[in-house]
Amino acid sequence: MEPESAKLYQAGHKQTAVKLLAQKLQTDMTHADWFLQLASYLTAGGAEDQAEEILLRARTLFPQEQTILYNLAVIYDTTGQTQRAQTFLNQITDPRLQADVLYLRAQAQKKQNHPAQALAYALTAAEQKPHLADNQLLVGDLLVQLHEFAQAQNYYQKAVQLQPTAASYFKLALTKMVQGTAGFQQDFATSQKLDPKYFQKHEQQVGEIERYLQTQMEGDSQNDS
Repeated sequence: MEPESAKLYQAGHKQTAVKLLAQKLQTDMTHADWFLQLASYLTAGGAEDQAEEILLRARTLFPQEQTILYNLAVIYDTTGQTQRAQTFLNQITDPRLQADVLYLRAQAQKKQNHPAQALAYALTAAEQKPHLADNQLLVGDLLVQLHEFAQAQNYYQKAVQLQPTAASYFKLALTKMVQGTAGFQQDFATSQKLDPKYFQKHEQQVGEIERYLQTQMEGDSQNDS
């Protein structure tokens, strides 16, 4: 990683960091990690097309660097080019990247509404890299789709322990709420405190869950009568 631009980026001077790193790459193109660094900055800023261009150039300079293939796959997956993303993933053989590849494959299957197939990939990714909260969250999300709320709660709990975010607390609270487990109000409150905008954006899911539970209760009462 190029340290000067990284320091600027971390300090919030993101555009300055991008310009500096781009200038340095014009005179020194011997660092594959600089290309990856610039691509990550551009992607984070919503400039996926520019990031793609940087990575394609890097690929010609460093054809053996499979991290470049993975980052291209991420961009194509993010922009809805699922088949193209899979083409790049199929070229990756580096064992160090296999968990990341499985995560992207799981995401692709999830987008195609194949939660069971996605779960198989996601579980393996979580087993290989259990320290990544994103892996735990993805498994939890897929289990929720399959209505396996108790199992989903376990994975959301792991995500909270690894990286306590508004999203992880919110999802944990939802699974507790569905099961009638104590403590979900506190988790919702923590989520709202960590990121009020996220909480407000997803608050409608609480109402949806409440309606789901009411429907289940009405169905049970009809079956009993």
